Amino acid sequence: MTTNRIFRLRRAILAALFEYESFQDLDIVLCNPALITLNPSPEEARVEWQNLIEYHMIVPLAGYSGAVCRLSENVRKTLEETRNAPRDPRLWGPGVC
Repeated sequence: MTTNRIFRLRRAILAALFEYESFQDLDIVLCNPALITLNPSPEEARVEWQNLIEYHMIVPLAGYSGAVCRLSENVRKTLEETRNAPRDPRLWGPGVC
């Protein structure tokens, strides 16, 4: 079952990646204040990182086994326009949309 903490963690990863134009390693992203306040375990963060890859919200850099990613173009555009993550139930819960 997905909890509000997981939704916040997913949105925090997207917000942290929004600060970078290029690809970033998950270890760097974990140092972002948006994630530090949630204090996820490395395993928890890696699971949600992989989920965001599977949801096509972040794009992995070839050759780095999914450890280095950037925002997908549509997620970046939404964040630029609204300053919020896309209205997607996988980021906000089933009540959104």
